[in-house]
Amino acid sequence: RVAMMFAFYSGQWLAVIGFLPLIAMQAGWSGAALGGLTALAAAVNIVGNLATGHFLQRGVAPPALLYVGFIGMGLGAIAAFAGAPQTGLSPLLRYFGVLVFSMVGGFIPATLFALAVRLAPNQMTIATTVGWVQQWSAFGQFAGPPAVAWIASRAGGWQWTWLVCCACSALGLVLAARIAGPPRR
Repeated sequence: RVAMMFAFYSGQWLAVIGFLPLIAMQAGWSGAALGGLTALAAAVNIVGNLATGHFLQRGVAPPALLYVGFIGMGLGAIAAFAGAPQTGLSPLLRYFGVLVFSMVGGFIPATLFALAVRLAPNQMTIATTVGWVQQWSAFGQFAGPPAVAWIASRAGGWQWTWLVCCACSALGLVLAARIAGPPRR
């Protein structure tokens, strides 16, 4: 379940951040700003990852962090893409949605790596468990961007990107609820 959640996280995150320069260019942002906008969106994900370590050290339950992460990604994707550009939201507000998507989404990977170590069947399988999580992350990165690109090509734009992100987030939430019991030692 932890590994599958990583796939649902990484697939949507890489799709949004990977296509962000193209999306921003099509929204009318200048070429000079595209690199900076994408770098900032990736950097705020680091902030979310680091904050997660702080929260876990303070005793915040991993499922709570996963819930916040997946819900934040879904809401950020809706703000960034739902009906764009017909929503009336300015490109700046939609970009803010991307920043929320990325930063709050940063709660997910750090939490999942912590859970992988805690939920490994025994000490001898920690490395294998973490490797399995990494493989599912790679699968999400492999499958997510083409799924978003297919939806965008069928829709004639990025306005339905939120749907893929919300589906991934919903599946992540279901899996997070399934691991909400106390971690095994």
